[in-house]
Amino acid sequence: MIADMHCDSILSVSAEKGLISDYNVSAREPFLQFAALFVPAEGRPAEERRKQLIRYLDIYLCETRRNRLVRVDRALELNRAVDSGLPGTLLSIEGGGGLFADSEELLTLHRAGLRVLGLCWDTNELASGAWDQDDGGLTEEGRKLARTAEDLGITLDVSHLSDRSFDELFETVGSPILATHSNFRAVTDSPRNLTLPMAEKIVSRGGVIGLNLCPDFLSSSGRANGEDILRHVDYALSHLGDRALAFGCDIDGIEEYPEGFAPDGGSIHDRLCDLLLSHYPAATVSRIAGENVIEFLQNVL
Repeated sequence: MIADMHCDSILSVSAEKGLISDYNVSAREPFLQFAALFVPAEGRPAEERRKQLIRYLDIYLCETRRNRLVRVDRALELNRAVDSGLPGTLLSIEGGGGLFADSEELLTLHRAGLRVLGLCWDTNELASGAWDQDDGGLTEEGRKLARTAEDLGITLDVSHLSDRSFDELFETVGSPILATHSNFRAVTDSPRNLTLPMAEKIVSRGGVIGLNLCPDFLSSSGRANGEDILRHVDYALSHLGDRALAFGCDIDGIEEYPEGFAPDGGSIHDRLCDLLLSHYPAATVSRIAGENVIEFLQNVL
């Protein structure tokens, strides 16, 4: 099974385009796609953002029914999808969505299957984002929401957090943590990428890191190709082993793709697997392409 921990396709569902397309899932293997609900803050009141989350949730539920996807919110559904080779989806939120610890919408989303939550996309009322030079870390409301999410069994996602927010989240909760779509700062010097100590913290807590295909995070030139992808994979395998890395491709969340991975070329995941298979053993590719995510979810759901 191929698993991708971050896909923004739900944001572009329309009469012409659905949640599942010929480029955002594998054409060869069963798949599990994390469907990210993202509502940018941009000065919008939190209540307005929460209402937008619920509108996206309605679209998500309709799309999962239409595509006969297994909604993975418990280990039972995950194992059913894996054992039967059924396509699956897991609901996530990117950017906090205007949620607070006492938001009614949080419980509604949790009942509908929300199992992964990123507190911010850019700095908001919960946390400082990766690009925030002042870096105030987590707010008190961010800490409260993180603890409430942990109590509900929702995994926290550190992608987009500032360095201080990252550290304070690890101090606030004790459960495993994900970086659903982040690369490595030693390879490409971007604040959106992880330092080695950050990556080691995630792995030591039982988490995994999703390889992001955004060229800005793959290469300092802003353009990328397969070699840039392999540099990040090589780094992860050399420093963290083969159980740390996964796919977090950010499909439909980025405007540019690495050379050879544009959406009009068919399944991005299949092309990514082919690239990895040309350089690494099949067992290693299987771990990166899906096994690491499946094992993580079996431990936390």
